[in-house]
Amino acid sequence: MDINNFSQVFAIGDIHGCKDLVQQMHTKIIETSKNIEGQKLLIYLGDYIDRGPHIKETVQTLIDFKPDNFRQVFLLGNHEQMLLEFITNSKNSPYIWLSNGGLKTLESYGMDISKYIDLTMDLVGYHEIRKELLGLIPSSHQDFFNQLQLSYEWKNYFFVHAGIDPDLSLDQQDKEDMLWTRSKRFFDPKMTYHKIIVHGHTPVDKIEEFPCRINLDTQAFYSGNLSCMCFYNNKKYLI
Repeated sequence: MDINNFSQVFAIGDIHGCKDLVQQMHTKIIETSKNIEGQKLLIYLGDYIDRGPHIKETVQTLIDFKPDNFRQVFLLGNHEQMLLEFITNSKNSPYIWLSNGGLKTLESYGMDISKYIDLTMDLVGYHEIRKELLGLIPSSHQDFFNQLQLSYEWKNYFFVHAGIDPDLSLDQQDKEDMLWTRSKRFFDPKMTYHKIIVHGHTPVDKIEEFPCRINLDTQAFYSGNLSCMCFYNNKKYLI
């Protein structure tokens, strides 16, 4: 099948442990697509974990949701990247992740973090935390995290978690930029590129839509608003 031959394409912004919101969005997507024939595509823009109240349950919801006639694409967010770096010990210090919502992920998977806090209220025993966490994350969830992909290209759109470097071609993009960028050059409303970049990562009060950039991160955890854009019949609209 032609990879561009989808009758509808949906893209969901950053979820951050908001299980109820993503379940509601799934219901809306099914309702929106029920009278549309053909194969549909559902893209999640990353950041499924950290901050929110139901992180483990959110991941399980994403794993369990298998709608008929849909292809699902799960992109890697910087928060999943930080988790992967922590559990593989590929970074010297996990402090950045743990202080950016990672503690909520530990707690959601059943860890009592208080036993790793010393008398000065510092977190200690990273090796022990890592070992315990690996024992608590189900293998299906570990597989989910390890199989996340960095980007997805469809027709005139390029889906990625954070963004791109507008001065480089798509095949030259750096992983760090794709997961973390908030560069002024990329966020310039007048930025031009040969694809429209659909991303999350940088929270905004409402969806940003410019000629070459669409931001779908509407701060689900803080605002209660999880955003999704539908692309259908050469038009796009919000769900």
